[in-house]
Amino acid sequence: MDKSQTPEHMVDDKTLVAGINNGSNSKNNTNLIGKCFKKRYLIESKIGHGGMSDIYRAKDLYLESLNVAEPFVAIKVLLSQFTDIPEAQQVLIKESVQTQQLSHPNIIRVYDVDTDEGYHFMVMEWLDGESLDQVIKRSKPLGLNFKGSMKIIEQIGSALTYAHKQGIVHTDLKPSNIFLTRQGNIKVFDFGVAKSFQHEKDHYALEQVDQDSPLTGYTPAYASYEQLIGEEACAADDIYAFSCITYELLTSKHPYKRVAANEVDLAKASLSKPSHISLRLWPTLKKGLAIKKAQRADSIATIIEKFESKAWPLPTAIAAAVALIVVGVQVQHHHQLQLANLEQKVSMTDQVQNETQSYEYIPASALLERLAEIPEDKVLIRNGLLRKHQTEVLDIVEKRIASVPKSSNGLYQDYGRISLIIEATERYYPDSIRLLKMKNQAERSKQSVIDALSERLALLLSQSRYDETGGNNIKAIVEDLAFIEPKFTYMPSEEDFTLYATAFDVALKTHDVTQIKALITTGEVIFSQQAEAQPLLTYGAEMKVAVEQLTAYNNAVQSGKNAQYPYQDAEVYYRNTFEELTVRLDAIDNPKDLRAFDDEVRVLAETVPEDFEPLLTLDKRLAGSYLRQANIYLEKQYLKTARELFARGNEMYERLNGVERL
Repeated sequence: MDKSQTPEHMVDDKTLVAGINNGSNSKNNTNLIGKCFKKRYLIESKIGHGGMSDIYRAKDLYLESLNVAEPFVAIKVLLSQFTDIPEAQQVLIKESVQTQQLSHPNIIRVYDVDTDEGYHFMVMEWLDGESLDQVIKRSKPLGLNFKGSMKIIEQIGSALTYAHKQGIVHTDLKPSNIFLTRQGNIKVFDFGVAKSFQHEKDHYALEQVDQDSPLTGYTPAYASYEQLIGEEACAADDIYAFSCITYELLTSKHPYKRVAANEVDLAKASLSKPSHISLRLWPTLKKGLAIKKAQRADSIATIIEKFESKAWPLPTAIAAAVALIVVGVQVQHHHQLQLANLEQKVSMTDQVQNETQSYEYIPASALLERLAEIPEDKVLIRNGLLRKHQTEVLDIVEKRIASVPKSSNGLYQDYGRISLIIEATERYYPDSIRLLKMKNQAERSKQSVIDALSERLALLLSQSRYDETGGNNIKAIVEDLAFIEPKFTYMPSEEDFTLYATAFDVALKTHDVTQIKALITTGEVIFSQQAEAQPLLTYGAEMKVAVEQLTAYNNAVQSGKNAQYPYQDAEVYYRNTFEELTVRLDAIDNPKDLRAFDDEVRVLAETVPEDFEPLLTLDKRLAGSYLRQANIYLEKQYLKTARELFARGNEMYERLNGVERL
């Protein structure tokens, strides 16, 4: 990534992402130049743009403080329109996790994934050079010669073969995702949509549901036929893309003129042999370019091995064969002489060997569980087995971590179980750098997810969005946080509680049952630790029961059933309403406002029984207010008004006496 140029592959990224509009409107207009992430990474320049992110060159201030000559890193920043989309964040986290699992000289190194002030970003090694699509364009119209292409092909093949051995298939391999440094080294990157697969299916294991984010990507010109029709990802997808890239390097042209594999007319399609490849090697490459997986080469290693092989001249081949026969006879004779001596030595050590072999045949998959079978006086055997199988054991640990079931919504890893797996293995490999990387990677990923969910929670509370559903449901987010880190407790601010208390008051006044339920739930999961919230939460708990009982009563009445009115629950539900009405009544000092208030109370009275105690108490005060106002207007000689007020007051007292007698 040369500072002086903007890599074309990052400007013209044609990756298709399901569910996301990759048009021009998706570009992020935020200028991050000069911004410093985590007080460490100072953004210097924007070097490219992809489907969901921008890429920047940044200076690592920590490395600079150590006087490192080139203290630069590349930072991939999620576009602002994807910031609040959990699936988009998961793609970035997944790319970091997938790439960090792949420690290979031809795969870009990812240092970290983090969040700062709402920006989600990934820190990668800085590359100085150009993308492979630029190399191909420069080689037009004839392409690179075979020797020059092989320097590149071998490195790409080595990276992919390694990834496939780790159970990871790239799925979006293309020239723009491959970088050629000025030193001639290849770097494969952009594992954001990579898929995990099993080399050999374990018939005794539970089936693992594909929990990948719905934001899956591919580039049609390099996607295999099977990938385009939606089949499960496998190494054959990368073999097809690798072969297309190899063909382009040799010819500077796409083998199928950039037509997607599922649209290629097999009856008319005709592949032309590149001039830079021999007739002996062309069938191998052609097999890699097969549209259908059944006819395609079985591995990239097979293609590379064939390309690297050399045809011997016939005289040389004959001479070599003769030499091999002669040497074989000599070796066989020598072995026969040694055999007699070895038989005697073997008979003396059979007992020791049999005992040792019984432990050596313990498979790596069961080694940690069966270590207790090895006696304490066999410490050397125990340690030797651990050392011998270390790579295989750690491979198994990585697969166990990858197969740990996710949360019920399929979005988040069970970091608690992952931690237990790593801790159990650390007992045997306390100094393993690879195991430490697994642990650090899990911790970084976990913290990144916690930060993202906490920020979303803070936003919802600051905007009083208590009744959101789906991914923005407050209770669901708190449950996700508890799943990710059971000890984590979200601490709301004073402003959050003030907004919450105000919203609760409004909901009570308007009798908004839906909002009240949402507020009660929010109070239980967010504000339960705050002392000033306890009275409100206590009332909220009572209100929750009251709402449930009143809802059950109303449902029963609507169904034509006989049901007893829940008086006590109703008093809880209407408590604030009648307290506020009482305060308002005491402040009324004229007949007009008194009549308007009376009309308002009559509307409320239609929703409760006539013998509802809070209503009876309010009506008594209202009747008394009518009589007091009548006496005032009688003294002022407003006889008509006084008679009307006396009439209404007496009417209310008569009705109340009748209700009380009932």
